[in-house]
Amino acid sequence: MHNGNALQHESDADENHASQVDIRAIFDSIFDIELATSQDAIDEVFSVRYQVYCIDRPFEDPAHFQDKKEHDAYDPQSSHALIRHKATGHSVATVRLVMTGSSPENSSLPMEEACVPRMSKRVREEIADIPRERIAEISRMAVSREFRKRLNEDKSATGVSDQANYSDRDNGKRAVPYISLGLLAAIMKMSAENGITHWMAIMEPAQLRLLKRFGVEFDYVGPLLEYHGLRRPAFTSACTLIDGIKRRRPDVWALITDEGRYTPARDL
Repeated sequence: MHNGNALQHESDADENHASQVDIRAIFDSIFDIELATSQDAIDEVFSVRYQVYCIDRPFEDPAHFQDKKEHDAYDPQSSHALIRHKATGHSVATVRLVMTGSSPENSSLPMEEACVPRMSKRVREEIADIPRERIAEISRMAVSREFRKRLNEDKSATGVSDQANYSDRDNGKRAVPYISLGLLAAIMKMSAENGITHWMAIMEPAQLRLLKRFGVEFDYVGPLLEYHGLRRPAFTSACTLIDGIKRRRPDVWALITDEGRYTPARDL
């Protein structure tokens, strides 16, 4: 279905233009951020994930999900969010924030076993010193197949690369931010509501580079790993990350925090 949205590859001039526009206003004109609190919304999250992680990039066996909804043992201890396209109402991206629980059965995070032993001693000690309920893992970032095709990024589960630039021709504007910024805004909202002070993630290098161009600088804490493709582990204090974004890119900070409405809990 054609709705006038297209991808354009940006030149240096495009990137300069990108830094001058109102990122939040353009994002808000195209997308809504929705926390998935109802079962219907959570099922929608799982459906997007099934398409991305079982069909498009088969990291998971579709035979394990006869209902065509990809889910795992960490979902009950997670908050979930959707990015919805306003013009169509379609869910175009999803992310979850996996949190630890108080019992041994749900005290671990998905990437810990594979990634934490590869991190530096300093980072491992820092993780060990932080109350477990304050740490959450950013996980299952996924962009729908239809939207990734519009972005010409159908080879990437997250729908981003170093050179993508989304354009909203319906409104006659150059829409700047990548869908990752909207997902990070959803992560910020979920974190603020759950008292999270630190984020753990394992992300595609292109996605980390892309975010850095918009002032979002995760701390790399380990080597490239084979983890559903080559990915790099990151661990950061949420308030340090958000404070850095505010200094470097106040426009991006305004989108991610909803003009300061959602900000991280300060480190204890």
